[in-house]
Amino acid sequence: MDLIRVDVNHGIADLILQRPKVNAMNLELFDQFTSAFQRAARDPAIQGVLLRSEGRCFSAGLDLNEVLGLGSDGITAFLDALDKAIGAGFYCNKPVAAAVAGHALAGGLVLALSADFVALQQGSYSLGLTELQVGVPFPRLAFEIVRDAIGPRALRRLVYTADRLTPQEAFELGIGDVLTDEAETAARHWLQKVTANPSATFAIAKRQIRQDAYHRIETAHHAKERAELIETIFSDEVAQAAMKILMKRS
Repeated sequence: MDLIRVDVNHGIADLILQRPKVNAMNLELFDQFTSAFQRAARDPAIQGVLLRSEGRCFSAGLDLNEVLGLGSDGITAFLDALDKAIGAGFYCNKPVAAAVAGHALAGGLVLALSADFVALQQGSYSLGLTELQVGVPFPRLAFEIVRDAIGPRALRRLVYTADRLTPQEAFELGIGDVLTDEAETAARHWLQKVTANPSATFAIAKRQIRQDAYHRIETAHHAKERAELIETIFSDEVAQAAMKILMKRS
């Protein structure tokens, strides 16, 4: 099943999340997402990427049912696939825009924030980093993507409290680049504007803007952090918290 649909028109590749019911992120979605980005990065006819979704959710985050069913080897592969997927846009040398028009929670919001431009649509939906509500620590790459995209006040609010914000509240806190009635239109307009400039120059500018985040990722103690993260995921406390979230979703 295609969990990511790719539509290419006028030099822009639309990567559309379409996994029923809430675009929860599992291994299969990670693999398809990474492959779609790799194709976009290699194809000279593609000048930019638009990340959007179908349904009422941009993405509700990780597929907790799948995560809870994994053993230690499985969770390592899952986390590796997560890093590849969310890093695909963050490191892509082409412009990436995200159009968010539905719930973007936990890893789903991280995925949106990995883009270079984030358009939030007015509406009755929530944005939040709910990892601490479940008890799951942030993988290093995910945390650095978030820290690079939002300011310290927003970072503390979202991470420590796991609050779910309206689009208006999120934008007022400095999340996203524009709040609009037409997020997809705004994202396309931004892509058209930036892709009119020399592509090599854009790639250099992107590396310059993100160089601090890239450096923090490269110099992190990944093995130690990964071991601590996996130990926490398999704790009884986290399992109980995750089951509460699953019950609310069902």
